[in-house]
Amino acid sequence: MKITNIRTKLLHTPVETALINQTKSRAYMEIVLVKVETDEGITGYGYTYTDGFGGHAIKTLIDTDICTLLIGKDPTDVRAISAFLLWELRQAGFAGVTVLGAAGIDLALWDIYSQAVGRPVCEILGKYRDRVPMYASVAGWIGLPVEEMVERARQLVADKKMLGVKIQVGRAGLETDAMRLEKLRLALGQDAKLFIDANTILDVPTAIRLGKRLQEYDVFWLEEPISLRDPQGHRIIAEQIDIPLATGENFFGIHDCDEYIRDRLVRYIQADVIRVGGITEWMRVAGYCDAQGIRVSPHFVMEVTAQVQCCVPNALFVEYIPWFQQFFEDPIRTEDGFAYARTKPGLGLKFTQSAIDRFEVQ
Repeated sequence: MKITNIRTKLLHTPVETALINQTKSRAYMEIVLVKVETDEGITGYGYTYTDGFGGHAIKTLIDTDICTLLIGKDPTDVRAISAFLLWELRQAGFAGVTVLGAAGIDLALWDIYSQAVGRPVCEILGKYRDRVPMYASVAGWIGLPVEEMVERARQLVADKKMLGVKIQVGRAGLETDAMRLEKLRLALGQDAKLFIDANTILDVPTAIRLGKRLQEYDVFWLEEPISLRDPQGHRIIAEQIDIPLATGENFFGIHDCDEYIRDRLVRYIQADVIRVGGITEWMRVAGYCDAQGIRVSPHFVMEVTAQVQCCVPNALFVEYIPWFQQFFEDPIRTEDGFAYARTKPGLGLKFTQSAIDRFEVQ
């Protein structure tokens, strides 16, 4: 089998108002759709994304350099192609545009491989389980009024059976954060898990104060308290507070997270399947974490995360952010608080024509 063509489309899909001017400066996500065609009629679909900047550059990179590098190659050599692409593109950068472009290709190639052998991706990678529990990240945006945050959280836990919810902290003042957590704990009860996320905006002393103030609410983890560029700051925070630390959604490749994993600076690693370079690279990160006794709970991308989390022994949760689910022809199964592995070949990442017609950037 040979790759005969690679096609892309750029989409701008909207995000809810509560995120604007709080964690995002644009009112949309960028999605670059990837379609890989072969001489045997099997087509693979993947995608990559940004928070609003760089999509045109990623699309151009795939349409030109990546396409030139891959035409004629066997798409089932997925791991070899992943390593080849990241090496050939290294002088254009070890992160950002290059890795995001390679990730979209990697997903499409796993889609082809799965179809070619007639087995689900989870069976090819080696399955440990059929489903993974979910926590929800769509109730706790700092831009939501407290009453709406609590009601959303209640519905997610009581109705959708999520094991817990995550809220943003560090923007509205320490006592306001404490008040929001207290209201959630009272509304959800002691069994629900609460997660807090500072999105890297704090410094070390502030993160320590916040952690000590909020630990009384039985917080499962404090996510991204400070910049990833300060690994030793994470060590200091972890030594001073009782809440375990989580980080990693902004890692680009296994080398970005090497020090965090090797020195066990955090309890949980949240490598994003796309930002880290695709399924191939994510599985390497998860294996490294497992060797060091670290659990993995990836960021976002739940339609792919649900597959890879079923294939590693140290999986923890799937993050429930269903923004893209409505756009797929064949979305993943979520039921009673769990995300399920696919039971048929392919990744199911083909977008509906109606979504493309509505959101494509011409």
